[in-house]
Amino acid sequence: MKYVVFEEGAIDEFVSNRFFQSIEFDLAQAFMELVSGGVSKVNFPPEIITVPLDGGVAFTRANATRKSHFFVIDLEQSRILEKIDEGETIFVIQKCLRFAKKLWQNMSLNYSERVIPQSSKAILFPFPYKPRPYRVVIEQSPWAERLRKREYTGKFMLIYKTGYDQGNANAEVAGLTNFKKAFEQVDKIFAASKATEAAKGPREGQGVVQVSELGNELPVNGTSIFQSFDDWMMLLTTVQQNFINAEISGAHRIEGAAGTGKTLCLMLKAISLLRASEESNGSKHVVFVTHSEATRRAISEFLLVLDPDNFSDRDRLLEKNSLKVCTLSALCAEQLAQHISESEFIDKDALESKETQLLYVNEAFTEAMIEDYPSHERFLSTELKEFLTSNDYWSTTEMLQHEISVMIKGRASEDIDIYKKAPPLKYGLPIQGDPDKGFLFTVFRKYQEKLGAVSQFDTDDVVLTAIGQLDTPVWRRRRAKDGYDAVFIDETHLFNINELHIFHYFTKSDTSFPIVYSVDRAQAVGDHGWTNQDISETLVAGTDGENNIKLQTVFRSAPQIVDLAFSIVSSGATLFTNFDNPLEATRSSFTENDERKATQPSYISFPNDQAMVEGAFERAELMQAEMQCRKGNVLIVAFDKDVLECLEKFATERNKPHCVLKKRGDVEAVSAAEASGQFVIGHADFVGGLEFHGVVGVGVDKGRLPPSKALGNDSSKHFLSYASHNRLYVAVSRARYRVELLGDQSRGPSELVQPAIESQLLLHQR
Repeated sequence: MKYVVFEEGAIDEFVSNRFFQSIEFDLAQAFMELVSGGVSKVNFPPEIITVPLDGGVAFTRANATRKSHFFVIDLEQSRILEKIDEGETIFVIQKCLRFAKKLWQNMSLNYSERVIPQSSKAILFPFPYKPRPYRVVIEQSPWAERLRKREYTGKFMLIYKTGYDQGNANAEVAGLTNFKKAFEQVDKIFAASKATEAAKGPREGQGVVQVSELGNELPVNGTSIFQSFDDWMMLLTTVQQNFINAEISGAHRIEGAAGTGKTLCLMLKAISLLRASEESNGSKHVVFVTHSEATRRAISEFLLVLDPDNFSDRDRLLEKNSLKVCTLSALCAEQLAQHISESEFIDKDALESKETQLLYVNEAFTEAMIEDYPSHERFLSTELKEFLTSNDYWSTTEMLQHEISVMIKGRASEDIDIYKKAPPLKYGLPIQGDPDKGFLFTVFRKYQEKLGAVSQFDTDDVVLTAIGQLDTPVWRRRRAKDGYDAVFIDETHLFNINELHIFHYFTKSDTSFPIVYSVDRAQAVGDHGWTNQDISETLVAGTDGENNIKLQTVFRSAPQIVDLAFSIVSSGATLFTNFDNPLEATRSSFTENDERKATQPSYISFPNDQAMVEGAFERAELMQAEMQCRKGNVLIVAFDKDVLECLEKFATERNKPHCVLKKRGDVEAVSAAEASGQFVIGHADFVGGLEFHGVVGVGVDKGRLPPSKALGNDSSKHFLSYASHNRLYVAVSRARYRVELLGDQSRGPSELVQPAIESQLLLHQR
């Protein structure tokens, strides 16, 4: 096939039907197979008429007229199918069709769409976040003299060049061989349109994809998650459906950026497994593990609608098929019921437990610096001494907590000799030798004394103790009966090494591990040193590997927000080398109508902090009014505890209706805020798992993101920079339509967003 012709009525269908937006949908895949010559016929929705032409194909509608505009892609000359993959090609074609509509309707253009002055050329840069620009060159008046004689002036556009090469659009001349062939067959397009209009009936035909039931668009973007299993299966991409329907023969990882539907797919796969077992009169018992209690409650609530068979309400002892939804601490507690009482847990919510753990570590560190540091000081390395004495106490505490959990408890089993032999963490404390580890172990002992004084155990104690009880002959004999047929883990990136080690003990077999889990390493806060390979090897130790599915279609966020999130993660490339960028191949599923609600993300500077805090609520109110949504659909997020306190204080003093997030992923609090007309305020650490129409980020400036309070050590800088990239990425990816980031003018924008500002992915308003 040498060329493709789009009549403007068909263009309206292509840009408004979400099943054409991503290669992960059957309809988009079928379109690509048709234009690339893989198949000769495809059954498209009845609104789109496919017209075979000599050397090409045209798409039109039933009521096309001679006033219609046409958009032609010269496949042979532009080589658009050769230089990028299918997913990118679909994305580029969608961008081009929307660009053409803007040009025809004289609409304002964005920063990546340009019309060359004193020229008939237009240029589109569809991938603004890529350092090497890919461009599409469009001729707005191809074969001008011939079109003028046929009274088609201004009715045709032609893509004749694409790629990464530079060029001079003014001097370039588009080849017209294929365009002339297409233009001379325009009457055939009108004839097909007229014939279909006269028929007034459904078309018959066979194609590579049967999509009749998908022809009417169902709006996933903005659609409530509270839909039945069968309804959701009609809305998912092919990749998602394949993941859900695939047999669980071993470990299976699903990964993707924020908003790609990982958690939803896990829930649907668990239900699919149990439904199939029920239909075959089999027996399956499944456990679905969440990181926090708030997430557990949210998933249990979703399952009330997603799970029509009520598998999650069934008693395993009485039913053949059941689904248990719980936190990891609760799952371990079942094994330790006779050894650890309810009151001895710091908190069964892993996130809450780690927050409390941080307080104990801080107390232990403070005491150690007063009582023990003077005697250790002369033996410590210069790097560790500078780190301990020059850094902010809370920043140091976070790294100490990480060292205690991951290294001392996890990898060294609380044995100082093993600890001294263990290699240090890549993103950890600047440890140079045994004396350094000796002092840190002193801090650890004081921390353990704090726990002992209140007779409590932290999450690491619980998990490690549970592993000890599960790794026994007694459990190995019982697991065939008491274990689970499948283990589902949501947000695996939030768990640390100790927590990940326990999951494969809960399966029924000790040789096969049917563990299904989701990962987005850019959201990782569990163990900053983990790689995807490390997670895989830990969860499926002793097996032949796992299946891996990558989700690329982002349902939550507008393309502009996806681009900004990509820039944020990319700006931390030196920190995130231990995993693939989850946004590298993502595509938004937003239709043209969805994109109309979105705006370009912006960065706004204010003269001082007080003005910035006031401005946060002003921008939130304006955002809410312009989007005509509820106040609870707008998030005001802080990246600094001081800024969060200022936001809360201002809202209280000025009687601004607001709700403050107290835990991560608190869907119930957000729902209450929507119902009562309150803005949602929260720290970036608590917004994961949530979504909003708009996000206002406060304090995105130098010195606060990442914090630079007396930072003089590379290790602490790397640790805090990693955490800051993580927080900003998570916060930005919560937004569906709009993102505004605010900062103090005297500080200047954070270095995390400078690349986005320079590439105009983030508009800087002063």
